Amino acid sequence: MTSSTAALLADLNEPQRRAVTHRDGPLLVLAGPGSGKTRVITRRAAHLVNTGVPARNILAITFTNKAADEMRHRIEQLGVSRGMWIHTFHALGVRLLREFGTLARVQPGFSIYDENDSGRLIKEVMKVCGVNEMLVRPDAIRAAISRAKNKLQTPADYGERADLFDQQIIARAYDAYEQLLEQRNAVDFDDLLMRVAIVLRDHPDIVERLNVRFRYVLIDEYQDTNHAQYLIARYLAQHHHNICATGDPDQSIYGWRGADIGNILEFERDYPTAAVVHLEQNYRSTGNILQAAAALIARNRRRKQKDLWTHNEPGQRVCVWRFEDGRDEAEHLADTISALHAGGRPYSDVAVCYRVNALSRGLEDALRSRQIPYRIARGVEFYNRQEIRDTLAYLRVLVNPADEVALVRIINTPARGIGKTSLQRLLDYAAAQGQPLLTVMRSPEQIPELKTAAPKVRAFVDLLDRIKAAAGDSVAGAVSKALTLSGLEAAFQKERDDGGEERLANVQELVTAARAYEEETDEPSLADFLQRIALVSDQDAVDESAGVVILMTLHAAKGLEFPVVCIVGLEQGLLPHENALRESVDVEEERRLCFVGVTRARQQLILSHARQRMIRGVMTPRPASQFLRELDQDVVEVQDFCRPHSGTSRLTTDQPEDQPDADGFVPLHDHLPPEESRRRTAARRRRTADPTDDDILIIDAAADALLQASPYANWRPGTFVQHQRYGVGQIVWIRPGGGQTRAAVRFARHGEKTFILELTPILKLERR
Repeated sequence: MTSSTAALLADLNEPQRRAVTHRDGPLLVLAGPGSGKTRVITRRAAHLVNTGVPARNILAITFTNKAADEMRHRIEQLGVSRGMWIHTFHALGVRLLREFGTLARVQPGFSIYDENDSGRLIKEVMKVCGVNEMLVRPDAIRAAISRAKNKLQTPADYGERADLFDQQIIARAYDAYEQLLEQRNAVDFDDLLMRVAIVLRDHPDIVERLNVRFRYVLIDEYQDTNHAQYLIARYLAQHHHNICATGDPDQSIYGWRGADIGNILEFERDYPTAAVVHLEQNYRSTGNILQAAAALIARNRRRKQKDLWTHNEPGQRVCVWRFEDGRDEAEHLADTISALHAGGRPYSDVAVCYRVNALSRGLEDALRSRQIPYRIARGVEFYNRQEIRDTLAYLRVLVNPADEVALVRIINTPARGIGKTSLQRLLDYAAAQGQPLLTVMRSPEQIPELKTAAPKVRAFVDLLDRIKAAAGDSVAGAVSKALTLSGLEAAFQKERDDGGEERLANVQELVTAARAYEEETDEPSLADFLQRIALVSDQDAVDESAGVVILMTLHAAKGLEFPVVCIVGLEQGLLPHENALRESVDVEEERRLCFVGVTRARQQLILSHARQRMIRGVMTPRPASQFLRELDQDVVEVQDFCRPHSGTSRLTTDQPEDQPDADGFVPLHDHLPPEESRRRTAARRRRTADPTDDDILIIDAAADALLQASPYANWRPGTFVQHQRYGVGQIVWIRPGGGQTRAAVRFARHGEKTFILELTPILKLERR
């Protein structure tokens, strides 16, 4: 063993060493959270190079740009020379399409359409096909096309299976969508996988060439591969079978966008000779956090057994906080973060996670009121700003003149006298002639209807030519020239008192980003710069050194870790999400999502929920999440911050805290006479076996008297009602209180929803 090899293995545990030193043949590494998975992948890559494999013959694939950058940095630190391919699946798709694009119906300089671009194209397609949005929504068409592409279904394939009326509409739209993409030399995100997979499927010679080029394939987060990614991985290792798949079925959280957990669960069926290594020692979390997480995920059936353990100290108990409402939750959490910071913790130690983005608003208000710096992990937010998208549209047209979406965006930005009517005449003429829009714009005088707008169109085309000539080969130069020559920069300077100063700062930051790209890239190009921007994800905005609290969805938290993690909104219908409660398999994915969130925490974990929360403008009772009861209660500390109202005053949390009883429940009704409080608390305990009934008070005699005095005296469970939006439903339960009558109504198509009847457009249906 050489000294360099010994150094690579020195600080590894025994399972990690087995994974790193495995040479030929398939390898499955089942890596629990915090078990050193990235270390194993990077050391394995370096070990292969140290034992004679050229770096250029190794391909490493991961799922986020952030993970790919970290992997690349670590491998370089291990002394491995450049030449190894380290990409996300989508970035790999871009690189292969540049090389084999003509086989996939794309030409050099192709544009990558993001969700906004694709959405615009879908609406254009609907007009072309005469599809009314009342029949099929644009987002439904986009989602159906995405699912079809993940399954490698072409428009013809989809059309053959289209039995229902809306499916037949989607089939027509899908065909027109693909034709427009091809005309504009553009692809969407799904194409980066689908088209590569189809090229590999249909061209065995290319598969053979790539198998010779990449003798070893390392794939991270294998549990999150969809069908197209699975096939790409299979083809890339088809001849040598030197595939190393690393992942954790317990962290598969992207089924909603096509990921198939079966890919990792059935790896040994695909590769019967595979060696399997379990990484079970956790280096990240305290013992109590890990124990709580292990008990939670053990409830899932679709998984591979792992016994997670750690040498770390037990640490603090997992905090479960209960609040009266979402506002109390946000304010107490902000106070806690303030106290942690006062005690010496940097703000960047703290991450606040949630299942749905809607929960961030209250959190932001509470943090702002206490002047706590924070950042929402939305990596695409910067590039979605109008001024950035306008600038990038100029650059996209320089690279891909056929990009009509970008061209339409900038033709009158900033205003240059080419109005909507003139633009529509250009579009109509281009469609009638079967020519690209920019080609038609180079000869505007041939369209008599343009009249006085024709010289302005010609001037705009000349402007694009000047920008291209002035930019030269410099990426940063192209961005800078596009800003100045287009007039965007001057327009922002004139609007300084109306947000122009901020917009100017943003576009200047884009120039800085272009310079940084040129410095970090061996062969920079404007096309590559634009394609990298198109692949930015939410995680790319997470900067642990920024000194701010990070707010993010649980999905965006994947692969990250923080000393303190707070997960809010642990309620039935939020986590697990209401869409998942109808299918037990989906609940398993929600449980995996919760498990991912819990295992992001290193030292302190706070889980919170509220008795009621404002949902879609309606304050609704919120049953506690079933996942809270599935934690190991031996390591959980429950604190109930709910307090009875006094008139209209708000609840406070500065009163003595209730203590949980032997069963882990806090008496919820200490404002009532002791006997009644005990009765209701006991009833609550009995109801916890059914998570959907948790926190719903039984209507007792006093409550019944209140109901009789309300306008809803003759409304009872089983009563049929008509809602203005959701249609006919049936009351499940009804409860008065404080001048507001709450009721849960179950609708055939929309499931169960809770309303304040006094504020709801709902009528009782009388029997005839």
